[in-house]
Amino acid sequence: MLRHRIFAWHRELQDVHHRLEKALEDARSALRSGRRAQSLNPELRDFCYTFCSALGSHHRSEDSDFFPALLRHLPELEPTIARLSREHELLARLLTDFQLSLDDPQTSPQQLFLQINDIKAAMKAHFGFEEGSLNQALRTLDAPESDRTRMFGDI
Repeated sequence: MLRHRIFAWHRELQDVHHRLEKALEDARSALRSGRRAQSLNPELRDFCYTFCSALGSHHRSEDSDFFPALLRHLPELEPTIARLSREHELLARLLTDFQLSLDDPQTSPQQLFLQINDIKAAMKAHFGFEEGSLNQALRTLDAPESDRTRMFGDI
């Protein structure tokens, strides 16, 4: 496989992660200025729902397409992939709780901010482990670039 293509797969995973981290930071910044979750402007609420959907989609794509492709080539990655999948489940629960809080008129922006901080911490640890543990594996992944969206989600 060509060296630029090897680097491209690793870089694509990092780029998706950076876009998600940036989106989360935008949401955190917007929440700092609010008084009540119910009073959040519609654009922020839509943004938060979109972020939750994007991160969930990214992880579902990894679970259904990316991880199985890696395991076909490198079955020894099974413990790593199992851990990453468990982390996806944890993040999915955090995102669901966050969305429920967004819909609850009693939730304060401070509570939403704390929830976003929890999501950020889990996401940062997950992304760091994923990128570090899969870097070598991505050097051996032989998949066409057209599989990028299917494997990483549409982010």
